[in-house]
Amino acid sequence: MTSSVPGEFVRQLSAALEEADMLMRQQISNGAEWVSRFRATLDSFVDSPVTATLHNKPTATANAWLRDALASLDGSTEFVSAVQAAANAANWYQIYNVDAAESGAMRSNMHALAEGMFAAQVIGPRGLIPSKKLLTGLFLLRAGLHYPLHQHEATEIYFCASGKLRIQHGIDTPPQQLIPGQFSLTPSNRLHSLTMGDAPVLLLYIWLGEFGGKNWWWHKDDNGVWQREAWERQPDAVWAKTITEVVPYSELILANKDK
Repeated sequence: MTSSVPGEFVRQLSAALEEADMLMRQQISNGAEWVSRFRATLDSFVDSPVTATLHNKPTATANAWLRDALASLDGSTEFVSAVQAAANAANWYQIYNVDAAESGAMRSNMHALAEGMFAAQVIGPRGLIPSKKLLTGLFLLRAGLHYPLHQHEATEIYFCASGKLRIQHGIDTPPQQLIPGQFSLTPSNRLHSLTMGDAPVLLLYIWLGEFGGKNWWWHKDDNGVWQREAWERQPDAVWAKTITEVVPYSELILANKDK
């Protein structure tokens, strides 16, 4: 029996996770158990029927990044074919909406960041196979982009398919390089950031847990005070900013323990 595009995507991603090297293994005591859980969930969707056919390409600029990233895919012939097929079949969208109320440098910075991040759900609320149990797909980021410190309720895997980046867990922990064939595991509510190298990056992402919770972005203001902004997923899967606040002291303590 021939698998569907999303079925083959999750099959090959599960197999790649079995063979790949996980970064930060020493920092996550139950990492192996989590990887087994992710793989079992992926495997459960291999034979699921496709019920969505909507397909949108990313913007022309982002589509050029995608072509470069797909041309540089690393892995087996089956893995490369599965990723290429998913990239061509899935519905691409810009992840973050720029807040129309923002102005000046803040709006300019956010606009540049938002235009550098696109995603395509293969399985999920907006995926080729709709699901509230699993969220997986492709995450495209422009060269040189810095995705600042953030946290979310879902536990997350990033499998690097193309390009190089550095991922940091916690505020003071040194970042580590993630290259094709490696993956990172980020526990629920673990503060983390991503910094791309000199080429577009294509990640295969997997989320388990709470998909609809807040995605908190952290930054220091001009007075050195830590602030955070809540972004929440909208019905169209795009994230919109809903809250801005000073980071509670208790959260700072927890962030400094994420090492």
